[in-house]
Amino acid sequence: MSEYREVLHLDSASVLYKERMILSDIHMVINGGEFCYLKGETGSGKTSLINGLYGLLKVTGARVYSVGQDLSDLTKESLQSYRRKLGLISDSYPLFNDQTVYKNFDVILQAVDWAIASEREKRISEVLDQLGLKNLQGEMVGELPSGLRQKVAIARAVLNKPKLLLADNPMVHLDLKSADEVMSLFISLAKENNTSILCAISDESLISRYPARSYFCGDGTVTDGR
Repeated sequence: MSEYREVLHLDSASVLYKERMILSDIHMVINGGEFCYLKGETGSGKTSLINGLYGLLKVTGARVYSVGQDLSDLTKESLQSYRRKLGLISDSYPLFNDQTVYKNFDVILQAVDWAIASEREKRISEVLDQLGLKNLQGEMVGELPSGLRQKVAIARAVLNKPKLLLADNPMVHLDLKSADEVMSLFISLAKENNTSILCAISDESLISRYPARSYFCGDGTVTDGR
């Protein structure tokens, strides 16, 4: 069991960019180990919500808790600690193009306090195997095609076995086989690590193959779409 039954709880929440309201009146609850979709048209605010949950935009409200952290009360120090519990798949969190796939992963694990090199190596090997990337660990990230770069970004996001994984359109550059591999990885992470996952997506065929509870982003708010 997760130490937080409700990993994410937003009540009357708002997301702001430089004091300008982007989303308001958000009500959202995601429990430990739960997978949820975030649906909505392009420009509806899905990325803004994910950026807010990652601490890139301001979040306020009656209750705005994520993995035990009050998002309305983030400081520089608490933000760093909070992000260690998260995984993020987003264009706003780029890979290091001038480093190898393995180095990208090793740097991230060291940053979240995986101090023992053998444990980092074991975890990196596990994730590379799950996504069929083992033969790419020595490749420079900047030289990979877009689909493989996307898989590397996804692998990096789950390395630290996050309590909450925020995925912003993670399948955008992937073919059907790769998308299925990623969904299998997400399902495994939710079951085995009790990771909660919020996945912003627009691929209805993928949603139909892997049904789950949905939230809908539109008209300046987020509603329970079930």
